[in-house]
Amino acid sequence: MLKCGKRQIGLVVFLTLTFFAFSSAMAARKNVRISEQNWTGSTVICHVMKYVLENKLDIPVKIMQLNGAATWAGMTKNDVDVFSEIWETAESEGLEKFAGPDGPVAKTLSYAKAPMGWYIPKYVSDKHDIKSMDDLKGKEDIFDINSNGKGDIWVGPSSWKVAEQNKIRIRDYGLELEPNGVEQWAWLATLKEAYKKERPVIFYYWEPEWLFTQYDLVMLEEPDYSPECFQWVQGEPEKSKITCALQPSDVWVGFTKDLKTRLPRAYQFFQNWYIPIEQVNALVALVTDLPDTPKLSSEKAAEKWVNDHPDIVNDWLKGIK
Repeated sequence: MLKCGKRQIGLVVFLTLTFFAFSSAMAARKNVRISEQNWTGSTVICHVMKYVLENKLDIPVKIMQLNGAATWAGMTKNDVDVFSEIWETAESEGLEKFAGPDGPVAKTLSYAKAPMGWYIPKYVSDKHDIKSMDDLKGKEDIFDINSNGKGDIWVGPSSWKVAEQNKIRIRDYGLELEPNGVEQWAWLATLKEAYKKERPVIFYYWEPEWLFTQYDLVMLEEPDYSPECFQWVQGEPEKSKITCALQPSDVWVGFTKDLKTRLPRAYQFFQNWYIPIEQVNALVALVTDLPDTPKLSSEKAAEKWVNDHPDIVNDWLKGIK
């Protein structure tokens, strides 16, 4: 039997560890890992990024379905490279902690001030001269859906936090409207039927979404958001007072600073990134089952959109060698 002394064993261990460290350095990851969140806008944007990186820059991409907390954690360890859609109003703590000057994450603005608010069809706005929340007063009954003589307003599904906020806003605006908290799919079916018959409806919604490619909608004017007029105590409406709009959100793409040395062409691509909100509306519409529009997979929608928008894609590739 071969016998080894302590010095020989130590040398073997040292050489083994050195080999693995060298191998790890030599095998630095050459792909981009993008975090996909659980909403359609994030999904289609991930596939647009993937298509351009793979087909224009020859950089392989892996899309990973992760929530916000897991994405930030993965980016600190360089296990995740890209946070595809960072909504500032939802991820302010993460942005401050990880994407500040000394953090491991860089960020670029995808689109600014994504709106949330009350919408009515343009045919209602024109016929009844309604352009603001104040214009609703005295006209609430035209939005009666269930024929009980009172106007109805969709506030979002009852399980959503924003539904509670919207109920408080209706109360504090002094409007005689009954909140409707059915699920989103049920409300969209109601909206579709209302449009066919040009019936008045009023509802909460947000961009980006496919609705804005299909319907001519008017967002009602409200006082601008401020912390002073948006006093919300979750679960305690009696202690809350909201007399202004919901806060619009800037939406960012985040990417690890590690990419700058590991994959500099990908890093430059994300530095150049932007996408107009109306184009995100259009992308979401491409993957939605809509009349006279064939529903595409996320991969096919990304390919079609990229080929249809060379001007934006060329901006993303500017300066990349």
